[in-house]
This record gives sequence, C-alpha cells and structure tokens, in this order.
Amino acid sequence: FCPSNASAADAASFTFRQFLPRNGRLVMTDWVVGMVMYTGKDTCFALNGGWKGCARADRVRKKQLEEDRIRTEQTRKAQVAAMAKGVEPEEYEKETGILWESRFTDVPDDGNCLMHAVWLGLRKLAAFYPELKGDITLPDTAERFRAAAMMKMAKDPLYRDAIMNQLQLWLSVECDVLFCLEDLFLLPPDFQSLVVQMNQEVQAGGVTMDQLDLGSLVNQYIAAVSQKQVDSGREYYLPLGEIELEALCRAFDFRLQVVKTEALDMIVEGARQARNISEEDAKMVQSVVKPAADALLKGGASNEEVSEALRTLTMYIGNVLDSPKDDKFRTIRAGNPAFQKRVASKKAGLELVQSCGFARTEKDGEEFYTLPAEEEEGQPRLRAVKYCLDDFLVEHEQRTGGFGAVTAIVDPRTIHPEHIYDRNRENASKRLVRILNVRTNHYQVHLPRKP
Repeated sequence: FCPSNASAADAASFTFRQFLPRNGRLVMTDWVVGMVMYTGKDTCFALNGGWKGCARADRVRKKQLEEDRIRTEQTRKAQVAAMAKGVEPEEYEKETGILWESRFTDVPDDGNCLMHAVWLGLRKLAAFYPELKGDITLPDTAERFRAAAMMKMAKDPLYRDAIMNQLQLWLSVECDVLFCLEDLFLLPPDFQSLVVQMNQEVQAGGVTMDQLDLGSLVNQYIAAVSQKQVDSGREYYLPLGEIELEALCRAFDFRLQVVKTEALDMIVEGARQARNISEEDAKMVQSVVKPAADALLKGGASNEEVSEALRTLTMYIGNVLDSPKDDKFRTIRAGNPAFQKRVASKKAGLELVQSCGFARTEKDGEEFYTLPAEEEEGQPRLRAVKYCLDDFLVEHEQRTGGFGAVTAIVDPRTIHPEHIYDRNRENASKRLVRILNVRTNHYQVHLPRKP
C-alpha cells in the first residue's frame, strides 16, 4: 500500500492484523484477498501500530513462513527416510503367502479400468494359487466381469442401502448444493435430470420423501452404473464410486488395497534413496544405456511408441529380476510379434536391447536375444539397468505429459501400510488385490507371480 501523497519508499505491506477491528477475526481463511478504501481531504486512515507496525508485522510474517517451511521440509525428509526403509519384500510375501511382481502393471484405458484391474488381480490369484479361488467363477473378459459383478452387487442389501442413503441426500439438499455434487454429474444425463426434477419437487413441498419410489430409483442407478454408455458415438463405462468399491470387495470376498496417490511423490523419492546400487555400477550402466535410449528418442518414433518400447524392455528385465532362476525369461525370440511391434521395429530399438546386456544369438536358424546370468548375487548390474530405464521413462513422460510412468521406479512390495487404504480387512480374506489410482479413473494393478 502506498498513499497517493507519499513516495514509493513509504510503501508498506499490510497483513490482516492491520485491517481488522480490535478483537475481530477472519473466518474460514487466513488471507485478505482485496480491499477498497475511500479517502478524502479530511479522511484519516489509522493503522494498528502505525507504519512501523506494518514493517514489524511483515518481518514477523516472513519469519513465521520461513519457520513453517523448515518444519515442513524436516517432516518430509523424515517421512521419505522412513519410506526408503519401507517394507522388506520378503516380509510382505511371507505375510500374504504369495509371491508378487516387483512392479505395477498398467491396465487398458477403456473406461472400465478399476474393474479391469480387479479382474486381472483375481484371475492371477486363481491361476497361480488355486487354493484361493474358492467358489468364485471369473468370466473370461473384463467387460463380462463387470456385468457379473454388478449383478452380484445388485443383490447385496448393504449396497442397495448405501445407494438409497446417497439418493436421499441428493434429494434433501438445496438445489444449488445439488449442482455442486460431482458424483451425480458423472451419471447419464437422463438420470441427472430425473434426480434434479425430484429434488425440486421435494424442496417445493410438492411431495415428501416417503411418497417417492426410491426403490425404482435405486434400480435405475444400478442399471446406469452397469451398462456401457454412448456419447457422440463414443462408448464408455461410468466410473465406480466408494460404495461400489465396498460392495465389490464383499461380492468377491477379497481385500482391496489402494495406494494413496497423495503420498506417491514421497514414495518415489524414498524408492530412489533405497536403491542398493554402487556408484560404479550406476555410472557404467548410464554410460551405455542412456545414449542408446537417447537414440531411440531421436529415431522418429512417437512419444507413445518410445514409452511403449521402454515399458516393454523394463518388463523383460523385471521378469528376470523376479525369477532369476527361470531361464525362459532371459531369452527373447526376435521374431516375437509383440517384441517386433513394440521394440525391434523402432530405429535404435535393438541397440537399446543390446545396451541392456542382451546378446544376439542364433539357434536352429532363428534369431534370439539372450541375457547372460550374473555371477554376483542380487544381479546388481541388471538392477542398475532397470533403474536407468525407469528414470529415463519417467523423465520422458513428464516432458510429454505422461501420467503413470512415475510408478515404474516404485517396488509395490516395499510400500508401507500407512500409505494404503486397506478395504475389507476385517474379513481376513487371503485374496488380495492391490491397485494404484494413477490419475482420474485410471489404475495400475500389482499382480502375483507364479510360485
């Protein structure tokens, strides 16, 4: 603030303490966003503490901000250090009785991501650990799984009660509040219009809640969530809400662990700190792998194709790290259609494969790429290769607007329980599905591996 009859040197910064009347206080905020003051020839504007009080208050404010920043940073460092220790993968696997992959698996971005992730997780459990299958029969596609799941959930009285409570809330609030409820406006337009019309009737006193056929409205809600929607020729599924997650766990008797995305940045930082790789190995690998990855990036492939090639290669290496004694994971058949499409067909794709340690070989006239076994326990060089690829992928996707690559550098087996929402735990079910909500309505799933 600078009075019109003063120089810039007399300017003062005000805090809310200078503007509020004695014993006054701000409600719901710590900030004064703006203020209009009318002054005239005979007008005096009094400040608590005068001009010097403003400067003094400004110094106190800056000191408080700096102290808050330091405390926040110290807390963050302590949390990251705790995450760097994490949970030992062996402990996690011993607790669950299941061997788990060391990475998240992306699911197709088809609008049915959550159901797809749960379906993948349950299918893998049933295939690798038949004793956990129980009496559950899983359909052969994720779409059919959604239909079967919604049929089971529709018969769940707890699910129907939860929907009923939600609908009663929507109908009882003021109309302007209703328009602010995001969950309602994710539903089809016809259903939205019906709810708004019924809300207006209730608010106007034309009908009471007891006179409404809420059972029919519950059925319409379930039908909307179950069926594929069409908008401008595009087919999609509606995202599932909290009440659907709870009902899904009950319907298939499994625990659903959801990694907290708000902690993901610190989880990633902790994962980087926890890398047990020598500086020598890291530098040696980077000097070979990074130039090959740069060549792939500059080879004319699209951003999505570069990401796909890097993901495919890290998947191959991850399989070797997960199952170091299984020789089949150490060999890639050059003629494999998926390998050709995702990696080999890209300019510098094969150079990147070889920079990671795969050697070109031939057997019976067919070409292969084989990764020799490391003599040193723990395969430190191969882990360094994977970390290098992971970091390159993260940097690439951050530059190009990608979302999910950040999870590539996190081993899901090491995530501490305090960073997980564990649903249906009270049932003590041994069927476990762990997912990460990477972005709005898109998930990655942590899959078990063959024992």
